[in-house]
Amino acid sequence: MRRLKETLIIIKNEIRPNNFFLKAFFLDYFYSPQFRILLNHHLGKYLAKSRFFLFRHLAAYYKSRLVSKRNCDISYSSTIGENLSMPHPIGIVIGDKVVIKDNVTIFQQVTLGSHGKSGQRNKYPVLENGVKVYAGAKIIGGITIGANAIVGTNAVVNIDVPTNSVAVGIPCRIIKPKI
Repeated sequence: MRRLKETLIIIKNEIRPNNFFLKAFFLDYFYSPQFRILLNHHLGKYLAKSRFFLFRHLAAYYKSRLVSKRNCDISYSSTIGENLSMPHPIGIVIGDKVVIKDNVTIFQQVTLGSHGKSGQRNKYPVLENGVKVYAGAKIIGGITIGANAIVGTNAVVNIDVPTNSVAVGIPCRIIKPKI
């Protein structure tokens, strides 16, 4: 289980740099929905793994507030790296064992989840460093989106996307960059 000190360091790193930490914290807390979502997620994830009954229920409360207020559902079992950017964090769904590495950008109405086939083991996507996922994209199943790849608007991705590629369409097709 992650310690409280480690959780607080992660939350501190989410705050934009400023000379006055307390001022930056309150500005982000009141005016940045992205910060509020990540704050709720990190605190809830810490509390959900607690041995104390009350803390686990407080984590469930944080989760319900995240869903009801921001229409955003991020599983506490997911792994989120540093510098996750959500410019418009409405309607984002991140499933149980999704792995999001560093410097990833996710826009509104994106779903990262399992295939949902009954009788099969659930598998979740992995987003490598520097991935950009645009509005309305659905990334389904145990696939990997390579480093610096782009997933286009409303794309339905059910195959691996190589590094430095673009995935577009329903179902997606891969466009290789011209060198």
